[in-house]
Amino acid sequence: MAELEKCLQEAQAQRFRIIVTDGVFSMDGNVAPMDRICDLAEKYDALVMVDESHSAGVVGPRGRGVAELFGLYGRIDIHTGTLGKSFGGAVGGFTTGRQEIIDMLRQRSRPYLFSNSLPPMICAAGIELFKILDESDELHDRQQENVAYFREKMLAAGFDIKPTQSAICAVMLYDAPLSQRFAAEMAKEGIFVTGFYYPVVPKGQARIRVQLSAAHSREQLDKAIAAFIKVGKSLGVLK
Repeated sequence: MAELEKCLQEAQAQRFRIIVTDGVFSMDGNVAPMDRICDLAEKYDALVMVDESHSAGVVGPRGRGVAELFGLYGRIDIHTGTLGKSFGGAVGGFTTGRQEIIDMLRQRSRPYLFSNSLPPMICAAGIELFKILDESDELHDRQQENVAYFREKMLAAGFDIKPTQSAICAVMLYDAPLSQRFAAEMAKEGIFVTGFYYPVVPKGQARIRVQLSAAHSREQLDKAIAAFIKVGKSLGVLK
């Protein structure tokens, strides 16, 4: 936040300033301190844009993202997100915000003007999903329960998992080649995971990134956890 404030001070001569951030950072699963960001934006007359791709549908008491989590409705100017993660549409995304900004984007945004339109069924599915989320918290609650269950069992088994405020659980392995061997062995157990290493994450921070959803059954979670334990022991990650 000190670095951000310094940047805002240096940008005071500019006509406009905009702070752009992820709501949830996708490798660790941590949430941006949006309350402090908005305070700085108001102090230095800046707009705020947040990418909710990993937070919409997940973060907040009802899964409404970081605006709900921090009580910031009306203080974030632009929200962007994807239909390909929590909302399950596989492709596409959205931008929403103040009417003046959306009107300008409709005239000036290159992705909006020069990209093919989304298939109608994808748009319809996305709209329906928003309706479903508005009608019931069941899916969000189940997803949160799955995250808590997975973390509890994996930590009890001895895995090192970063703290998370989202659906992302980073199983830390720290060694890049090990992360690739681990993922390959998991595939043999019928579990598809991906090992991430530098430059996607900092050097020495290689990991397996797991994302839990409401669609996972307890039986599936137990199968995945058992595979993690088996591979972890065979590769010397667990004693």
